Amino acid sequence: MRFISGPTLYFLLVLAIGGVFYAPWVLSSYGLFPAEFTPIFVTLGGVSPTLAAVISVRRGHSGEGMKYLFGQLVPRRSSIVWLLVALFLPLLIGAIAILMWVASGGEYESPDAALVFLPLLLANLIANIWEEIGWRGYALPSLQERHSALISSIIVGIFWGAWHWPHFSIKDSQMISNYGNFAWFLAVTIAGSVIYTWLYNSSEGSLLVTSLYHASGNASGMILFMNGGIAHRIYPFYLATILLLASSLLLAFGPGSLSMRGKIKHSDIGGSRSPPARPLP
Repeated sequence: MRFISGPTLYFLLVLAIGGVFYAPWVLSSYGLFPAEFTPIFVTLGGVSPTLAAVISVRRGHSGEGMKYLFGQLVPRRSSIVWLLVALFLPLLIGAIAILMWVASGGEYESPDAALVFLPLLLANLIANIWEEIGWRGYALPSLQERHSALISSIIVGIFWGAWHWPHFSIKDSQMISNYGNFAWFLAVTIAGSVIYTWLYNSSEGSLLVTSLYHASGNASGMILFMNGGIAHRIYPFYLATILLLASSLLLAFGPGSLSMRGKIKHSDIGGSRSPPARPLP
C-alpha cells in the first residue's frame, strides 16, 4: 500500500497555501494591507511546501508517512561526501558564471564579503529546509514512482518556479531586479531541479544535502552577484552554467535515475522495497 496519494494533490495544495499566505505581502507592498502583519504571512508562505507535504502525507498514510517524510532529514553515512559537494558546488557554479561574464567583456569587482557567507548560509538553511521537505522530500520521490528522474525534475522545477510568483508580483521586486523577468527565473529552477535530483538520488534521499545546496546557492548568489547591481546581467551566464552541468549529469548518469544509485521513490523510503539508509551513530 502506498502511503502517498500522488503529487497532484500536493502541487494544488502548495500553490493554494503559498498563494493565500503570500497575498498579504504582495498587497502590503502596494499599501493595501497593514505592513506590520506581513512578516507572519511571509513566514507561513515560506513553509507552505512543508505544510502541503504534511497534509498530503497524512491523507495517504498518517503517522507512518510523517515518520518517513521527516526521517529524510536524519544524517546518513552516505551523505557526508555529498554534504561537501552541496556546500561548495554553488560557489563553483557562481565562479564559472562570473568568469563567463568577464570573458564576454563584462566588468566585475570582487566582493569583500567572505566573512558573511557563514551567517547567510545558516540563515538560508533555516529558511530553505522547509521548501526542500516539500519539493524534494515529498514531490520528487512521489513523481519518481512513475516517471524518470528527468521528467520528475522538470515537473518539480515548473511548480517550484510557479510557487515563487509572489516574489515577482510585489512592488519593486528584488527578484525582477536580479533575474530581469520571471522567464529567466523559471528556466533556472527547471534546469537547477535536475541538479537537485542528482544530489537527492545520489545521497540516498538526504534532505540535508539538498537543503544545504539550496542554502549555499542562495548565500553565494547574495555575495557574488549582488555587488554593483549587475545580477541581472550575470544570471544568463549562471543559467548557461546550470544547463551545462545539468546536461553533463544527464549524459553521465542517464535521464532514468540521474544517479549511479538509482532513483529514490516513496516506496523505497517507506521500506517496501529497500530499507532506508542507516543514521549516523
